[in-house]
Amino acid sequence: MMEKDNPVEWRLRSKVWIEVEGRPVMGEGRMAMLQAIHRCGSIIDASRETGISYRKIRGAVRDMETAVGRPLVKVFRGGGDGGGAMLTTEAHALMDAFRKFAAGLQQEAKVRFQNSFKPSSGTEWQNPPLAGKQGGYPA
Repeated sequence: MMEKDNPVEWRLRSKVWIEVEGRPVMGEGRMAMLQAIHRCGSIIDASRETGISYRKIRGAVRDMETAVGRPLVKVFRGGGDGGGAMLTTEAHALMDAFRKFAAGLQQEAKVRFQNSFKPSSGTEWQNPPLAGKQGGYPA
């Protein structure tokens, strides 16, 4: 049990992703994959940089492209130039839209969190409500 004199810090954590007909299209993980492809210029190098398998990145890109009905990554096969990958205009537009949406949503969530868990009339939330005790939520 936490002491009244020993307040804990509360933090808001949330994840946002966009789905099309129940299929995930964009979230933090997929955004990181596309950003790595953009930075590295290849899926294999993006895989190495992120620690996400090539197969997982390739599958995620394929699933995103199927869901939105547009190409998001243009892949160049190997050869003299060694191949590579680059994001399409549609991918950049999707990333920009998601970035703006997520930033606005996070800001709104932060305001709502602060309004809900900060003192408003002399009553302070210093410790979380008891979970699983005295009528609290089950642990």
